[in-house]
Amino acid sequence: MVTRRTTLSGMFYPDNPVLLKRTLDAFYDNPQLRDFFAKCSPMNKENDLSSESVSDGIHEISEGISIPEDMNRIPEDMPRIPKGIVSPHAGIVYSGLTSAYAYGSIPSDFSGTFVIIGPSHSGYSDCMSSQDWETPLGDISADGVLIEELSKHLRVDDYAMSRRENSIEVQTLFVKHRFPNAKCVCILMGNQTERNSLEMGRVIYNAVSVTNTESVIVASSDFSHYIPAAEAEKYDIYAINALGNLDTGLFYKRIITEGISACGYGPIIAMTECCRLMGAEYSELLKYSTSGDITGEYSEVVGYAAISVE
Repeated sequence: MVTRRTTLSGMFYPDNPVLLKRTLDAFYDNPQLRDFFAKCSPMNKENDLSSESVSDGIHEISEGISIPEDMNRIPEDMPRIPKGIVSPHAGIVYSGLTSAYAYGSIPSDFSGTFVIIGPSHSGYSDCMSSQDWETPLGDISADGVLIEELSKHLRVDDYAMSRRENSIEVQTLFVKHRFPNAKCVCILMGNQTERNSLEMGRVIYNAVSVTNTESVIVASSDFSHYIPAAEAEKYDIYAINALGNLDTGLFYKRIITEGISACGYGPIIAMTECCRLMGAEYSELLKYSTSGDITGEYSEVVGYAAISVE
């Protein structure tokens, strides 16, 4: 099988496999991340958003808009087995730790298939890859059975998928590093209307069900772009809050009404709808950060969120 080659190594992430592995290892070894997951349990665990990137006043984001204090609480007796996640896709020096929160919520022995849905930044229409994916850490095998089933409703375009696209390529690093035996199916979304996003989620659900594929659905997205950190956090959390009970309609309405510049809201809706059909009941915000946490420049930031859907 032809392999889709890397296009962003040495730019978005180190091209040296030893350095890349050390970098990714460091994210998972971060004391903040380790403490967070050490506190996680199936019984009434409350999310600890103690990062300096999250302000003390986050529950009051604007007049008339409030976030319930228990927004991030895991329902009692619910095991932490995500059906889907949201993970950012910036250069890993900026958003890698946040991505590690998302992938860290999945047991490291998972060896099924990651269905990665990324927004097309280059304007390509909806399509998917049929190829294995190269990373500096080794190739990820494509799930040919699931791709064949999906191809009944979604076209294969390996040329479009071979172009430079960080929304998918960055995710493959985390997949190969933490889940070396997992497979992938990579999907680009060009049409992010609410209707098309919901339909994409249903198509993926049907294909996964027909093929009986053990899967995790990944929605690749950054959130607000190039606005002050306080505003980014305020509006991003406002949108994310709508996903607490998987209300994709409210999420879409808040994105559009408030003009929130999340680049992958369509993939988020598709992932959430697919997971809802799989039986998911809620989402949890695992981590919120901005590029300003790395650069120290808070006047113009990009927002990042790690979310699990369970």
